[in-house]
Amino acid sequence: MDLYPLIVPVLAATLRMSFTLVVPALGEAFSQRAGVYNVGVEGYMLMASISSYLAVVFTGNLWLGIIAGMLVGMILSLVHAYLFITLKANTFVVGLGIWLLSMGLSSFIFRMTGIRSVIEGFSPIHIPVLSELPIVGPILFQQNVLFYIGILLVVIFAVVMFRTPFGLIVRATGENPLAVDIAGYNVSLIRYVSVLICGAMSGLGGAYLPLAVMYRFNENMTAFRGFMALAIVIFGRWNPWGILGGSLLFAFVDALQIRLQAVGVPIPFPLLLMLPYVVTIVVLVGVAAIIRRVAVPRKLAIPYIKGEA
Repeated sequence: MDLYPLIVPVLAATLRMSFTLVVPALGEAFSQRAGVYNVGVEGYMLMASISSYLAVVFTGNLWLGIIAGMLVGMILSLVHAYLFITLKANTFVVGLGIWLLSMGLSSFIFRMTGIRSVIEGFSPIHIPVLSELPIVGPILFQQNVLFYIGILLVVIFAVVMFRTPFGLIVRATGENPLAVDIAGYNVSLIRYVSVLICGAMSGLGGAYLPLAVMYRFNENMTAFRGFMALAIVIFGRWNPWGILGGSLLFAFVDALQIRLQAVGVPIPFPLLLMLPYVVTIVVLVGVAAIIRRVAVPRKLAIPYIKGEA
């Protein structure tokens, strides 16, 4: 059996679909490193999807669509930051509330506008010479520009998080905010900035779906990828490189089930659709063991009250 028609498209799709997992997970890792468990990622992505789609429909500019998605993600994350950091509300309740609001609001906007247009989104770029290489070419060098931006973001986040003073302060804020406060840094400001970064990255991941995958908007099109991103952050041990590996794993399972449906494998399609979520459950089951071996930010999801350890 010739596996080339199966393997190459699956691996190419894996890289393409990993963007919408790795980018939000990078932002979530930054937020959690600062001590804010941001459950609202799924909501940010949903609202970013509809916002970016409508922005492109009305302006025809894909980059304005990207900006619109990131801005909407940041606005929602600002709400989360205010409620948790300033008002000391429960971060899990706030995050779930934002998700439920976004799920209903995005569907309402979509139905009210009545727009069902298919847009011209980001197309694959064929890099000269490299894209013609057998096997490797179609997988690595025929992706859209956002995929390459995603890889660059992994490098940037790794450098910022572990090689800069700002990254050190962020990590310290999640571990010992009192020490950060005593050192003269504003703990609330650091957490606000980290949550805004999470919102921007989640918005970018949400905008990717209508602009580079579906070329249209469907209700609840994120399909719980925001919650998968939460699992990937723990799976990747709050490290950008581990997050990249986890995102590729989840994306591979998703791409595989889609390809298996396309080639007509005699397996009921509902079972194939379950694959990514089954993997998510398996990963979550293993999270407890991982947490025992990995240092979780000690003040994760705990509001900081000035002067308290």
